[in-house]
Amino acid sequence: MGAKTHVSRWGTSLAVRIPKAIVEQWGVQEGSAIELISRGGEVVLRKQPYDLEAMLAEVTPDNLHAEQDFGKPQGNEAW
Repeated sequence: MGAKTHVSRWGTSLAVRIPKAIVEQWGVQEGSAIELISRGGEVVLRKQPYDLEAMLAEVTPDNLHAEQDFGKPQGNEAW
C-alpha cells in the first residue's frame, strides 16, 4: 500500500504524518518504537524489533504479576 503525504514542522523538527490506513495495516500506534533508515535517496520506516532487555527494564514491583497456578501437569509436560 502506498500513500502521498507532506512534510510538516513540529517544533524545531520536521514530521511526516502516516495515514490511518497504513497505521492500521502496519499495526503501530502512538508511542510505538520504529526504526528510520536512510538508503540511497529513500527513507524506510519499520517496526523496531522487540528488545528483551528493554522490555524487562519496564517490569516493576507495581506491574509484576503473581505466580499463576495452572493445576496438575497434563500429558508429557516435564515438571
